[in-house]
Amino acid sequence: MDVGKYITSSQLEILPTGTLSKSILLLESAVKELLGAGNDKALSEGFPGFRINLDINRAESSLKPCLERLEESLKEINPDKRGKFTYLCTFPLDELSGSSLLDLVEEKGVLVKRKGKWEYLVNTCNLNGHKELEITLLKAKNDAEATNRAKNSFIMNMSHELRTPLNSVIGFSDLLLEGAFGPMNTKQAKYVNNILISGKSLLEIINNLLDISRLEAGEKTLKYEDVDVASLIGEVRMSLLSPASVKKIIVELKIDPSVGNVRADITKFRQIMYNLVSNAIKFTPAKGKVIISACKKEGVLEVKVSDNGIGISKESHEKIFMPFTQADSSAARGYGGAGLGLYIVRNFVDLHGGKIWIDSEIDKGSTFTFTLPAE
Repeated sequence: MDVGKYITSSQLEILPTGTLSKSILLLESAVKELLGAGNDKALSEGFPGFRINLDINRAESSLKPCLERLEESLKEINPDKRGKFTYLCTFPLDELSGSSLLDLVEEKGVLVKRKGKWEYLVNTCNLNGHKELEITLLKAKNDAEATNRAKNSFIMNMSHELRTPLNSVIGFSDLLLEGAFGPMNTKQAKYVNNILISGKSLLEIINNLLDISRLEAGEKTLKYEDVDVASLIGEVRMSLLSPASVKKIIVELKIDPSVGNVRADITKFRQIMYNLVSNAIKFTPAKGKVIISACKKEGVLEVKVSDNGIGISKESHEKIFMPFTQADSSAARGYGGAGLGLYIVRNFVDLHGGKIWIDSEIDKGSTFTFTLPAE
């Protein structure tokens, strides 16, 4: 049976062992000196039926025979110079059955040799309170998980409900701007365009909330298909030319002609690109420039989105990928946003087995690079 010893010198020393006969050679020389020479035999025999700081074998769970065997063994061992041997043990009080919990007693015992006799000193405390605390914590954990599932379900349901009327607002705004209901003057067109931009911004937030709810609910499946990389990136660029043109930002493409196709979930790939490019446009000053590049190398597709915007401090490079988080600077906070986009991007890249990182410094722009398996 495993035996451990707690031997007091200037302080309590813990010597974990298997059977002492297997580990006696590993004992610290200082401890061996405390025990005295010639005690290898007694140590190797150990204390039958006794385990320090562990449960006593149920067949030998009675404390009395355990202490009797301990006393016999200790007769052959010289304790420390103060004639004291200290140990700590726990043992079961009740038989285990079904789902019943094991009552434990923590026993701190001190054996002191006085006038040739061993005296057993002990402090006993019941550990049932620890078990009750453990049960309470487990219940709290389960309750928290249930609440989180309910929250995710609520967000998903509400997001779907909000998208229906919002799609109507966006759709009719588009029709008005196209002149489907007759011409508009400059002021009218400006206001309708503001409605359209605000509606699309709100729809983006709702879609991000839906994605986060799905991720937290464990929906992490991918629908792989062959994706034309250049075509998809071009579509994302076209969809964001309107907010870019408002700030007179140039969105330039540098796509390697040989980039071809990649196996990916086209919806998630599109959202990765949309979130990165829309962020670049958002944080780039008027008359700035955003560059999107893509190429294949070493078995991966590598895509970069670069801007000459406000930049991000090195201390915030990891933080910005957390949900509901933005860079610390007041300049970044002034651009708005819910801080969801990059969290979703990282999760979608991870789902594909890719990687994402950022190179950026304050006032020197940012470059987000991500890779996806190309084979």
